[in-house]
Amino acid sequence: MLNEVVTNTMLSGVLDEVVSLLPVCIPVMIGFIGLRKGIAFIQSILHSA
Repeated sequence: MLNEVVTNTMLSGVLDEVVSLLPVCIPVMIGFIGLRKGIAFIQSILHSA
């Protein structure tokens, strides 16, 4: 029943969109992790001062 609704072209379109989002998502995730680590570092410096 589901295979009648979802076609191969729909799945390939979704896969194309996910692949096109990867160059945007990966730097954002790396930047977010770096920002969190930077804030934690600054907090540890301030707490030890």
